[in-house]
This record gives sequence, C-alpha cells and structure tokens, in this order.
Amino acid sequence: MFVWPSSDLPLLSMTPPFQCANISVPLDYNNASDTRTATIFVNRIQGENSTHRLGSIFINPGGPGVSGSAFNFVLGQNLSAVLKGQYDIIGFDPRGVQQSEPYVSCFDSLLEEEMFVRNTSNFRLNLPSNITSDVAEDLKNQLINVTSETATLSARCFERLGDTVKLLGTEAVVYDIDTLSKLIDGDDIPINYWGWSYGTVIGQYMLAILPPERLGRIIIDGIVDVVGFATTCASSGSACAISNLTAPGILSMIDNTLDSLYRSPAFVTDLGADYGQVLINAGNLRYAIFEAMYDILSWPLLGEALSEAFSGNFTLIAQVTATALNSADASGYATSVIYCNDAKPYDQSHPPLTIDQLTQNVVQAVTQNSPVLGEMLYQLGLCQFWENVMPSKSRYNGTFDLAPGALRDPILVLSQTFDPVAALASAVRTQERLGDNARLVHQVRGLGHCTISQVSFCTLPIVQSYMLYGELPDSNYTACDVDQLPFMPFDESAAANRTEGLDLESREAWVALSASWGTLAAP
Repeated sequence: MFVWPSSDLPLLSMTPPFQCANISVPLDYNNASDTRTATIFVNRIQGENSTHRLGSIFINPGGPGVSGSAFNFVLGQNLSAVLKGQYDIIGFDPRGVQQSEPYVSCFDSLLEEEMFVRNTSNFRLNLPSNITSDVAEDLKNQLINVTSETATLSARCFERLGDTVKLLGTEAVVYDIDTLSKLIDGDDIPINYWGWSYGTVIGQYMLAILPPERLGRIIIDGIVDVVGFATTCASSGSACAISNLTAPGILSMIDNTLDSLYRSPAFVTDLGADYGQVLINAGNLRYAIFEAMYDILSWPLLGEALSEAFSGNFTLIAQVTATALNSADASGYATSVIYCNDAKPYDQSHPPLTIDQLTQNVVQAVTQNSPVLGEMLYQLGLCQFWENVMPSKSRYNGTFDLAPGALRDPILVLSQTFDPVAALASAVRTQERLGDNARLVHQVRGLGHCTISQVSFCTLPIVQSYMLYGELPDSNYTACDVDQLPFMPFDESAAANRTEGLDLESREAWVALSASWGTLAAP
C-alpha cells in the first residue's frame, strides 16, 4: 500500500488537510520492455468521517490540460463536505499537464513562449459580424498565417517532447488512474470517479477499457447561448450594466463592436508592466464572451466589460484575454497533444482540406451555428501535422458500448440544457448507448458549463444518494430545475425549502462549489 509523504513539497504553500506526492507509473503500458516511467503529481484531502469511510474518489476538471491537483486545492474541501467526509478526494495532474512528467512544454522559457504569442495571432481569427466576399478573402489570408504558425509550433513541440509525445493520450491516463488506485486503495477496491467536461471523456474511456469489477461509483458532468445572456441581462434591471438596452439591442451592439474591432483593432496600455501593450481585435472580444458563457456568475462582469467596450474602452476585455508576461505555463499545448493522440489517424486516401475549404468551414460555423461565437468552434490544432509522430502509442481503438447490466453501479450522467461546450444531446446519446448502465439528470434551465456551474438543490440529493448509498433514480431520465439564475439574487433558504432533507453544511458546500467552479471552468 502506498504511504503518503509526511512533509510538504516546496513552493506549493500547502496546509492540512492536503497530502501530496509524485508517483511513478509506466510510461508505455503497451510495451512491457520499456522501463521508462512517467511521474504523476497527486494530492489528497482526507475525509473526516472515518467511521463511515467509503474509500477514495478521483476527480478531473476537464481540459484536456487542466490541473486536477489545482482543482482539488480550490474545491476539494467543498466536495468532501458534499460527500459527508466519507471519501478521500484525490486530485491529479494527468501526464503532460502541470506538475506531472512528461510535461508538454514547447518553449525554452515563459518569455520565449509569450513572445511567440505576442507576435502571432495566438490562433484566434479576427472576423466582423457579417462575412462578405471581401472579408472571406481576408479570412483566407488569416488561415494561411494561422496554419503556418501551427506548423511552427508543432515542430517545436515534437522537437522538445520526442517520442514521449505519442504516449500522452486518454487511454494512458485511464491506466494511470487504475495504477494510482491500486497503489492508494489496494488492488481489490473499485475506482470511484467524478469528471467534468473533458473529464467525462476519461470516465467513458474507463468504462470501455477497465474491467467492470474495477469500476465503482462514477459521475460524468457536462456531456453557446449568447442570446440567453442578452435576454436575462435586458430584463435584470440594475444587476446588468447594459440592461438599458433590449436583448436585440445588446446583440446589435456586440455586432457593431465586432465590426469596429475588425476594422480598427485597439491597443490597451493600462494593464500594468506585467502585461505591456495588448492588442484587442474582434477575436479577443469573441473569446471574452465565450469564456463568460462557462459561468453565469461571471455574467454581471461581462455586462460591465461590454458596457465599457461599447464606449470604446477595452481594458476589461483585455483583462480577460491577455496573458501576463510572467504568468505560469498552464499546459495549454497539452490540449492539442492529448486530442491528437486520441484522434483516429487521418485517412491518407482523402486529400487534406485546401485553404478555400477551410475558409468555407469557418464561414459556415459563423453564419449557420453561432453568429457571435461560431468562430470559436474552429480551433486549429496540431493534428494536421501529426503524421510526423504517427502512430500514437496511447490511442484506444475499441468499442464504447457496454452489455446490459455490465456495471454493478450504473453511472450518473449530468447535463445542462444550454451548456456552451457540452451539448445536452451528447448526454442523451451517452445514456442511450449505455442503457441500464447509466442514469441521466438534466438541469432544464441550466446555462453554464456543467451542472456544477448552477446551483440545483434537486441535483444535490441525487448526487449524495448515489455516492453515499449507491441509490439512483428509478427512471433513466430525471429533470431537475435550477435554483440560481444569472443577474438574480440567490435565496438559498427559499431554494432549500423546496427540497426536503438537505442539511445546511451540504447546501453551503454545494453553493460554494458552484461559486468556485467559474474560476477554473474555462479552457
């Protein structure tokens, strides 16, 4: 059994009840002759209810590329309170991310990385609200530049990471969780897991890869509604800085500001020495709006930022989109490396898309999917240059189907109606594919990313009944309303009165989880 170190690791300023460790795992699970190892950074908050202890639960907040250990530092104690102190909460940085090794780093220094970002498009496209033929030609030229930037970046990543770049896929992460679980809890104890966003992908890989007896209680949560923002803002009175406008008026002003920034990008110079001079174009405004869609608690701040932007002041927008020159590397490039490892190899019998075809794809995303955020659907990753390192050594190629009754504990699938990243339809398809191995809980007025982003005292007791007692709703589908809406005061006591049997500590922890989620949810 693994013994947690008693001393604090340096530079982390940790305080009890956290314990931390670096744990070695095989680098290549599919090659027994490869003796190299990866090092996974893990932290734990021990449950206080030792009398009714139910084991450990592994958590992952998404990304890919987001630190699970940082997530645990921020939310772990509230998660522990929701689960009545009966679980140890285990956060970990997946291989390639943050404190774990190998770590996806494509530059020799943070300054070198920031200089690359400042001298490129940072892979964001600058588009007005309406794409005319002239704009389409400009878009084509932008895509040529972005493709060149991506090729340069991918070459740097491959040069620094070498052969290990092939070993950073989700399949390997699942085997890491299995190894960590056996070391921490023992070979015979099933794995309990709670994943949000991309963490739901890890959860589904676990179902597909690991034998059923290794699987315990599993929750996956989060399998762009700008109109929703405009509507609630316009009807909120003084809670939203631009509520003097109608909902169509807000959307019209966003379009006008996008057009203005497309024609004449603005420089922001008052962020301080750590940021320097920051250029704001239409792509930056789209990104700021997109980030706010993750978390309804940030919508009042978005209203303030848009109010300033409509008047030509983009400082608040820059604060969302700019990166400090001395900021820590957040493993952003791990996202592309993990995605590309998981993706099927490109069918070489089909010619690659031309720049004209790529241009048309972006135009379609903006005109047909989302006029404001459609461009965000187009993220040019590293995968088109992935033939340099094919084939991946950590790609799962099997089925994700399960036989009826395969799981001792069916999983709990949580989803929102207007999740800006993970569509409700995906959650519905997942539950239908898993059949009696899954139950779906749908937050019907949910607006943020993952159900945790919006308080529902209907969802809370379902989560507790499942994790603490193994009890699930009888129906494959359960609808839950939300108790927290954007721009509206949240009356916790009144909301709690609508649901019997909720204790104060659980309610407060559930509300705190939602409040903290917004600081970590965006990619």
